[in-house]
Amino acid sequence: MKVLTKQLCVGFVIALAVASLAGCGGTPDPIVEGDVETHLAQGRQYSEQGNFAEAIREFQAVISLDPESVEGHFRLGNTHFQQGSLAEATREFQKALELDPDNVDARSNLGAVYYQQGQFAKAETEFGQALSLAPDDAEIRYNLGATYVQQSKLDAGVAEFREALRLEPSLARAYFGLGNAYKLQGRKQEAIEALVEFLKLNDDGELRAVAESLLAELRAP
Repeated sequence: MKVLTKQLCVGFVIALAVASLAGCGGTPDPIVEGDVETHLAQGRQYSEQGNFAEAIREFQAVISLDPESVEGHFRLGNTHFQQGSLAEATREFQKALELDPDNVDARSNLGAVYYQQGQFAKAETEFGQALSLAPDDAEIRYNLGATYVQQSKLDAGVAEFREALRLEPSLARAYFGLGNAYKLQGRKQEAIEALVEFLKLNDDGELRAVAESLLAELRAP
């Protein structure tokens, strides 16, 4: 079963923000009434609204009705990730992969969880396997590049960012990653050029501030 939800993207200098809900004591009891498609649709709606506690209830209901629902486990994993519940997210993505080992999104998102946990070698493995299934996916190449850089594998990181940009020239954060990697390599002018391109394409205020700070450092006498 192909899950059509977009993959999570790892952070680079700024880690991917995750939402946490106050007053969420424990795991909600699953709902067992209704049918799988209804609970999936309701869970997706709650997730889009940021109502993660209710989304979890709905996706747990899906799994109660159909324990082999790849989409149920995948979406439950995404929702746990959004709450910052990384152990639970890991479990759900792993279960989705037990049921569907070639699920690119679950493989990539498991890599994102490992990245958030600082388990970069494991993240590299998952992103690498995801790329073997989807070699033209620019987002996964960006994620793998960021993972390489976190392990000081700068040449490999640069190669992945450049390939991501070949596949998707408007992928702003790949320019950001490239600029940061070039800076770490001492390639000052190339770093400046990449960060300038990032600023042309990106409107994320927080990440722009980081890029502008890097540029100021690079341009300082």
